[in-house]
Amino acid sequence: MSKVLSAHQPNFLPYLGFFDKMQSSDIFVIRDEVLFIKKEYHNRNKIRINSHDNVNNPMSKWISAPVHHQDDFIKHILIQKEIKQKNIQWYQSILHEIEASYSKAPYFKTFFPEFQKIFNNSETHLLSLNMKVINLIKEIFQIKTPIILASQLKLKPDHYEKSAASVDIANICQALNADIYLSGSGGRTYLNLEPFNNRKIKVEFQDYHHPKYEQHLPGFLPYMASIDALFCIGRMPQIDSPTIFISNTH
Repeated sequence: MSKVLSAHQPNFLPYLGFFDKMQSSDIFVIRDEVLFIKKEYHNRNKIRINSHDNVNNPMSKWISAPVHHQDDFIKHILIQKEIKQKNIQWYQSILHEIEASYSKAPYFKTFFPEFQKIFNNSETHLLSLNMKVINLIKEIFQIKTPIILASQLKLKPDHYEKSAASVDIANICQALNADIYLSGSGGRTYLNLEPFNNRKIKVEFQDYHHPKYEQHLPGFLPYMASIDALFCIGRMPQIDSPTIFISNTH
């Protein structure tokens, strides 16, 4: 029986496609042993906000956790706990922004207190904060796929050493006895299939079609943080079309 593995960086309040890939897999690996990249989604994401014309011009806003950025693995990145935004602690500012945007959403009162508990604890490391949020959303979405941190596999040295991404991922699949690797669609541009073929691992790509659901504001804006769907419809929205393509065979 085939075993599907997918992997992703531990993003901040990930979007729905992150959880779709998790749900489509037998095991989900968090790539905490790769380098933190500034202006990626590792410490920020978007939420929907009100505009003068929501139907024709729906708008979003970035919310982010301030970090001590340096060239280091994600697992080592520290949060700047002393940072204030609008004269309040950064995490209180984030909670305020979320509440201001979603307080009238149908399921806001149901789930917001759980996020308050996480952010009010003000984690020291970005990884810890992101994983608590990821696990909470995973539980609410009723996704059963187990999560493993890549650093726990100890396949890479605990210091910066550049290596081929495809080899790293193929080694993770091999270590966890997976014979199918489910990549994001962007993998088509950078994955080298040879390391997978050498290990008899098939590669499939997630062709994610973002579902449309009723947001709390008129109009629709896709690719928001998944709390948008959570507060608006209370669940993970269903996808009408298939999300998987087989890329290579043996």
